[in-house]
Amino acid sequence: MLWVLIGASLLGEEYVGSGRCAPCHRAISEHWKGSAMGRSMSSAGEHLGKVGGETKVGAEKLRREFSVRVEEGVMKQREAGEGFAHDQVVKWAIGSGVNGYSFVVQRGDHLFQAPLSYYARVGQWGLSPGYEFADYGFNRPIAAGCIHCHSGRPRTVAQTSGKYEDPPFAELAIGCESCHGPGQKHVAAGGAKGTIVNPKKLERERADEICMRCHQGGDARVLLPGKTEADYRPGQALADTVAIFRLPRQKDTDLLEHHESMRLSECYQKSGTMNCQSCHNPHEVKTDYRAKCLSCHEGKLGPKHVGAQSDCVSCHMPKREVGVIAHAALTNHRIPRRPEMKAALESGEELVGVNRTGKPWGTLIEMQAYGMVAEKGPQWMRKFEERLGKAAVENPEDGLVLATLGRRALREKNYGVAVEQLSRALERGWKVATTYEDLGEALARTGQNERAVRVLREGIAVAPFHAVLYKSLALRLIQMRQYGEAKETLEKYVGLFPEDDFVRRLLKQVSGG
Repeated sequence: MLWVLIGASLLGEEYVGSGRCAPCHRAISEHWKGSAMGRSMSSAGEHLGKVGGETKVGAEKLRREFSVRVEEGVMKQREAGEGFAHDQVVKWAIGSGVNGYSFVVQRGDHLFQAPLSYYARVGQWGLSPGYEFADYGFNRPIAAGCIHCHSGRPRTVAQTSGKYEDPPFAELAIGCESCHGPGQKHVAAGGAKGTIVNPKKLERERADEICMRCHQGGDARVLLPGKTEADYRPGQALADTVAIFRLPRQKDTDLLEHHESMRLSECYQKSGTMNCQSCHNPHEVKTDYRAKCLSCHEGKLGPKHVGAQSDCVSCHMPKREVGVIAHAALTNHRIPRRPEMKAALESGEELVGVNRTGKPWGTLIEMQAYGMVAEKGPQWMRKFEERLGKAAVENPEDGLVLATLGRRALREKNYGVAVEQLSRALERGWKVATTYEDLGEALARTGQNERAVRVLREGIAVAPFHAVLYKSLALRLIQMRQYGEAKETLEKYVGLFPEDDFVRRLLKQVSGG
């Protein structure tokens, strides 16, 4: 499943939902509902008014036309190209509306981004981020980390049946327990103090990590062994759940780097107390940021400073355009004294651990982090290879290590070694789509097509929307002259991925059309 299902009880305490908080915290609850986080995710049905008739958006580079319309009370998006048109019902909207909304398609128990997004600043529909470069159709998966930051909580194992109509969320938008932790003990104690996390009572690092979990992206995020996104609890060290790394700083950035930027500011460094909550109260719909600034700086403005009634934020925290998201701007959290001041650049060939504590994460975590940035330069590939070598010595039976070694052996055409290592990776529970894909290829290269077919079918059962597994399976079946089964596989593939022009043409030839 692409959202991470969590057990009903973790660490001995259950979530109860924001509805249990509202009776005792009515004013806060009402303000929260109107806040950006309280509107972080919603039903697509709430946004039907943004669709005027049928809105079409062309993608000339892709030779595609996308459109959005309302039909029988539901939102639908369509992708059309030469010889095909494909519709999907849109179920969910991600975003508070400050910059706009992206939309989500639910297919069984998997979630995918829809091709069109609504951009609030210009009041228009346009291609979702990334769709101007590649045709993802309705098959761009939404990862568990995205869902955990944008929604309140995934639905528990006991609450979901895997049916298309089941919402995958126990709480749609970010809720009270996202920042205060599970509320069962607090409710049972009649709201007694000390029975739930109050971020204001935490030390600065722990309090900031509640925000940092979603507002600090980094260049690589690695879950610790055995952990999921759902395992983090407010008040715990974030480093006990996920390791966040960044490359040495080469430019200022605002995209999900809010906490790192704030830590570079003089306000943060000199105050010793400033944290996210110094300026942000998540319970408020609107915040007077000028008043927040003057609570520290009143009476300290120099004689040449712009008028005392000026807006602090527009000069010291200006919004900047986000290059990878059209019509979007984010606030500069570095708080420069003068707008032209830039953050100091860094050099070096080591990743920076953004949320590192005194406890080392270890070789396995670092190997994954360097693997995530390996394509950004040969120095990072070298670091990845170094960590992989160490991991192979320290953790020779780890499933991820075996799968990584197997992929390297496959790339180096050591097919027998690849088969052995990839098979062991699956045996040790590393059952991910790419491992089945690699093992299928290695088996075929060693003349074991029948076993390759079995492995690829197993992979499809685990990852039913992984396109390469279907194409690999069809190719192996053709090599075995099992043309009927190959055709069935291609038909299933085209049904799932109609945007693939090459396979549609191939199927047409195979079918004699």
